[in-house]
Amino acid sequence: MLAFFLFHIACTDSEAPILPGALTGTWIERFEIENQDLKLVQVETINFYDNDTFERWMGYRDPGSNVMLGYRYFAEGNYTLEGRRLMMRESRRLLHVGGTFYVELDHLSPVNPYPETWADLALDENGTRLDMYLPCNPASSVRCNPKKTFTKL
Repeated sequence: MLAFFLFHIACTDSEAPILPGALTGTWIERFEIENQDLKLVQVETINFYDNDTFERWMGYRDPGSNVMLGYRYFAEGNYTLEGRRLMMRESRRLLHVGGTFYVELDHLSPVNPYPETWADLALDENGTRLDMYLPCNPASSVRCNPKKTFTKL
């Protein structure tokens, strides 16, 4: 009986809802990309605002100077947080459709926004690391990484 009680408490704590204020702010995920011809830092950033809107973009920085070199996409819209589930509805999406890795923000092309994207969230106890578990798109499942880990700035 004691084991059941302790297990139940542990599960309840790990499934506690995330309060909207804990999500508000700037979250960033960084990856270093390096091969014989290229050295970049890929940065994905999400800004969650307290009015239930967000901005999300992916771009590339120079690893030495940390200067932003360009963008792959930019999106904005509204979000809803239900417990530990996040739903993002894009109202606008801009995408780089050329052959290079990135372009300046004003050279991104408008495309159809994603109507909704669901993610399951896990927030560490300090509120500084956010794990986002996203569904994979069947068309791009080879490149899909369903778990993204963001750090709060």
